[in-house]
Amino acid sequence: MNKEQILKIFKNKNNRIIFIIFIIGVVLVLTAQYHKDTGGESAYTPTSAVSVQDEEERLAEMLTQIEGAGRVSVMITYESGTEKSLAYETRTSSRESSGERSEDRKAVTSGGEPMVVKEVYPQVKGVIVAADGADSASVKTAIREAVTASLGVSAHRVCIFKKEE
Repeated sequence: MNKEQILKIFKNKNNRIIFIIFIIGVVLVLTAQYHKDTGGESAYTPTSAVSVQDEEERLAEMLTQIEGAGRVSVMITYESGTEKSLAYETRTSSRESSGERSEDRKAVTSGGEPMVVKEVYPQVKGVIVAADGADSASVKTAIREAVTASLGVSAHRVCIFKKEE
């Protein structure tokens, strides 16, 4: 299609309305998808005491499935907290007479909360595992491999101990 054909299509008022409705629909679908992605529970969100505890419980539950591990307790420590990058709206104004420019930067909100563009989760600092079967070298190795694989942490940052009876 060339430019003339496109202009001819948009000269018709009904075509313009259909195009505007189409654009609004696309924007609504993208907005709904964004809210679905950010509104749902993330698989890895160690941002609060509750989610850290949930992460530890999930890992402990998985480690108890290892043959010979028995009862397992897990403690995970993190380097820092979660870092969030917020969306900002910047308005620039300039005065021609004085040549001054000023910027007004304001956080974009959605539902009264600042809109988060990106979240960077903290790295795992270390993991302590206490297990009934940790006196067995093969169980210890299996637990260490499971922890390093699930949390992406180096093996030297994982300590495994036999649980007190």
